[in-house]
Amino acid sequence: MFIAFLNFLMRWFQRLVVLAGLIALGVWLFFIGREHQIFLDNKALSGYKALAQVNVSVDGGKVSELLPRDRDVRKVVGMEFELKAEVFNDKGEIVDTITKTIRPKCSKDIMINLPALAAGDEGFMLPAPK
Repeated sequence: MFIAFLNFLMRWFQRLVVLAGLIALGVWLFFIGREHQIFLDNKALSGYKALAQVNVSVDGGKVSELLPRDRDVRKVVGMEFELKAEVFNDKGEIVDTITKTIRPKCSKDIMINLPALAAGDEGFMLPAPK
């Protein structure tokens, strides 16, 4: 009888371990497969002037040329992505190249203010526009 009880406990323990593993796998797949909309914004924000021109690519994809007051949208999948921005001056010369790895956390959509990013402000990630 004692051995039967131990077998019963062992089966339930194995089922709980498998269930916990499946839940952990589901959470992990949710985060690595999540799609994010990234709004690239070249508008003036709280003391930062809009950039004359900036070329932006997300995860090595298509390059977007953004002039002052422009906005573009990119979709990415995963827990992080790489943003590369080339900042130009008024004469069309590259003055700065920014490469940054961004983790959008749990939010589905985010907006990246490029003038704040170019200035080195850590508050460059904003909530997505409605």
